[in-house]
Formats: sequence, structure tokens, C-alpha cells
Amino acid sequence: MNANWQGWDKRYQDGFYYGPLQPHQLVSRFWSMAQSGSPVIDIAMGTGRDLFVFAEKGWFCCGLDRSWEGIKTAVQGASERGLQFFPIFGDAYHLPFKEGSASAVLVFYFLVREIMGDLPSLLCPGGILMYETFLQDQNNFDRPRNPDYLLHHGELIGYFRGLDLMFYEEGTFLFEGKKRAVARYVGRKR
Repeated sequence: MNANWQGWDKRYQDGFYYGPLQPHQLVSRFWSMAQSGSPVIDIAMGTGRDLFVFAEKGWFCCGLDRSWEGIKTAVQGASERGLQFFPIFGDAYHLPFKEGSASAVLVFYFLVREIMGDLPSLLCPGGILMYETFLQDQNNFDRPRNPDYLLHHGELIGYFRGLDLMFYEEGTFLFEGKKRAVARYVGRKR
């Protein structure tokens, strides 16, 4: 596991991930498209805010993160809401999930290109993938980010051609008063 996990812990400790625990818009809009009966997996779950939507509706939820502080934050948030989920401390480079096991896979503001081809294989037939992250244009609006973790225009949709497209957009949008250049994708496994 990459030693950079300590940097993520520090971000949580320093309050970098403060703010509302509202789910991302894609989750609010498309959660009901997931079929019940199989787990929901959130990769790089952070505060767990997207998993909480599914846990409230009765899904078994697993959240993967490589930050102990992030996991603690998510567990505390779930406890405050009377929810349960299964947190997993791990690295997304080595996904610990069985193929065909998930009703939904969620990935928000995290990019590891090496695993993109593995994400659809985690879905059971009819399962949905929700993915949203920054485009390279984001560097025009805010702090400099490593371009290795920013998408090119048209890149995200290209990874998931084997899924049925339910929603896709990319562009610059206003989120919580800040400009964000993002790509947003929702697809269903046949």
C-alpha cells in the first residue's frame, strides 16, 4: 500500500473534508435505479455521505478507503444517523470485492486509471456504476492538482462502453459556490 495514506489522514485531521454530508447529485438523482439484493460499494468513500443514502434504504453497504481518519469520520456519521455499513481499510489498486457482487459501485472525486476496467466487473447484471471526478480544466479554477488524477475531455465515458449509458455530462458547473470542471457518468450492466 502506498505510504501516501498518511497524507489523506492529515487532510481529515486538518479539517480539509469539512462541510455538508449531503450526497452527491448523481446519487440523489439515480440511487433508485439500483436493484436491491446485492451490496453497494463506494470506492474511496471519504465521509461516507453517498453510502448513507443506500444504507437508509436498507442496502448492505461497503466503503473502501485508505485513510483511517476518513473511515472514522464515516463510521461516526453513520452512527449519528443510526446506520450501519461495512468499512474496509484498503487501497483501490487492489479491489477486495468479488466480481458480479454489487448492485451499485460509486466513485466520486477519485481517479486511478489502472482500475477503470475492473469497475464494471464488480456489478451484478442490472447493477449501476456512478462516477464523477475532475477534468483537467479544474486547474483553471482552483488549486493546482496533479494532472495524473484529472480526466481529459471524453475520457470517462470511454472506459465504460460495455455498460448501457444512463447519463453522461461533462463541463464546468457551480457546486456550493465554486466552479468545478467535472465529468459525471451513470451506466448499467446488461
